[in-house]
Amino acid sequence: MIRKRCAIYTRKSTEEGLEQSFNSLDAQREACAAYILSQKHEGWAELRERYNDGGFSGGSIERPGLRQLLDDVRDGRVDVIVVYKVDRLTRSLADFVKMVDVFDGAGVSFVSVTQAFNTTSSMGRLTLNVLLSFAQFEREVTAERIRDKVAASKRKGMWMGGAVPMGYDVADKALVVIPDEATAIRTIFAEYLAAGSVRQLSARLDELGVVSKRRTNRHGRVSGGKAFSRGALYNILRNPIYIGKTRHKEELHEGLHEAIIDDATWQLTQAQLADHGGKKISAARRSARRLLDGVLFDSRGRQMRTTYASKSLRQEGMTRTKRYWYYTTAVSGSDDKFRIERLPADEIDRVVLNGLREHLSDPRWLADQTKGHERDAILIADILRATDKWRADTEESDGHVTAKNLPSIIDRIDAQKDRLSVSVNIAEMVESDADHTPILAGFEIPFQKRQNGRAKPIVIAAKGAAQRDPDLIALVADARRWAGELLDGETSSIQQITEREGLRSGSVSRILPLAWLAPDISAAILEGRQPQHLNAKTLRNLRELPLDWIQQRQVLGFAQL
Repeated sequence: MIRKRCAIYTRKSTEEGLEQSFNSLDAQREACAAYILSQKHEGWAELRERYNDGGFSGGSIERPGLRQLLDDVRDGRVDVIVVYKVDRLTRSLADFVKMVDVFDGAGVSFVSVTQAFNTTSSMGRLTLNVLLSFAQFEREVTAERIRDKVAASKRKGMWMGGAVPMGYDVADKALVVIPDEATAIRTIFAEYLAAGSVRQLSARLDELGVVSKRRTNRHGRVSGGKAFSRGALYNILRNPIYIGKTRHKEELHEGLHEAIIDDATWQLTQAQLADHGGKKISAARRSARRLLDGVLFDSRGRQMRTTYASKSLRQEGMTRTKRYWYYTTAVSGSDDKFRIERLPADEIDRVVLNGLREHLSDPRWLADQTKGHERDAILIADILRATDKWRADTEESDGHVTAKNLPSIIDRIDAQKDRLSVSVNIAEMVESDADHTPILAGFEIPFQKRQNGRAKPIVIAAKGAAQRDPDLIALVADARRWAGELLDGETSSIQQITEREGLRSGSVSRILPLAWLAPDISAAILEGRQPQHLNAKTLRNLRELPLDWIQQRQVLGFAQL
């Protein structure tokens, strides 16, 4: 008789009653153990390991007991999983499908002691799917019921839990005023009306020694009792709980608790907040972290982090702020004496993406890196499939770098003066819960730093890659447009163009000869293949541009074209 190792999994959604000596988890385990004992003639034996999740919802698989069970299943330590009911394992049909794939892959059976079915047949799977659909439906209905209950309770002004606001405590599920804290709240409102700004209010409260509410959690940890942040002060000044009301979404309701602030003070405070720009931010904040945060290091091995600079631009009659993103050295302490390095974030993201695409598209390079892992043929096949899919997806992304098309295989990038040294773990290309043996690889991406004409940002480009200079292209385009106007008679003189464009005297005369550049030079500028030294400033300062195309190539450095 073959021995079958049986693992019992138990779960309870809430922590209520778990402190009892015999709780719901024990009851589930006892029923499952009895079922295993009844199958002793089949070789079933209960494992000593306990897979319990007390206080965890079945709507998510982020449960420590379940995680441990799935790990043991993958490691071949379990033959049969026994649960009291199917919904103890999960209430999500999608999660259940994933688990069944893991069970099937490991040859593990699944038994519910109160719901008889056989997962090896199609009818058994259908039965399971129906059961789980109802379990999911029950969970969603329960969630709707709770939301409705919370909304109805708040409409009646009841306190529905959460962090207790400063000035109050909770007794019998209701808010009661704490006199000392209530005095501090009144001081905050009064000082804000006197100071006129939250920044000055913060300084004033520091002088008065008014600090935040002290809280002790259920584990005995004490927090608070510190100076207020400006965000915390804004929250207090906008919280209608202090005028005896409760808020549900955007609606205010009369509360059952006692007010601390009178209506007149509240109205003055809200008017002052509105006048001083203290308006609620409705737009979603953009994360200040870029894709390579945490993996990019400068030439001295110091970690680089995201920062940005803002510049006001006027376009189409409107002023807007443009944000320029950079990776810059994160310095502290003794590192301050070294030079801070800065790289443009968009350019680095794009160069790294192109480098990854080049190497992951090279079958020979991939074969070299996976050499020594031939025994894990399934993993290699999965990596190749994932690589093909990723390459196809990135080709459709129009070159825009996002978290989706920049794979999480990058371990580290060292930015040297003229190259990026990239370290990757190719096994991370495979999206799986299983822990694969790392397949470490590395490559370098040579690049050049350029500063185009008057443009301030430094441009990073792969070595030898085309780099279009918008200022240079615009200069040649202006010259051709002005020449066309003069030849067609639309404009009678260079002086007329100068006055119309608002340029200094002589500017048009210096730029106009660019209309007669050799065709191959114009094409190279348009495609970004001009010599590195050639930019708009160079052409503007050129004393004389020869009309002979051969001489133009020599003067401008296009001799190799």
